[in-house]
Amino acid sequence: MPGVKVGDRAIIATNSTVVKNVEPYTIYGGNPAKFIKKCFSDEKIESLLKLRWWEWDEEKIFNNLEMLTSKEGLY
Repeated sequence: MPGVKVGDRAIIATNSTVVKNVEPYTIYGGNPAKFIKKCFSDEKIESLLKLRWWEWDEEKIFNNLEMLTSKEGLY
């Protein structure tokens, strides 16, 4: 839909129709797409958005895997 924004790393289910903005790190599905759940806590989402890890080169990601994948890594 024109003007609709999908946030960073949001997940949209197959065949869903997104008719309103979708927040980062959330899951939406259906027709029209509806909020299902957040992928992480608000605190972890905020940390991930500040890091912008998806813009890192492969070496930096590899060197920070422990921090990115552990439950405590971003706190």
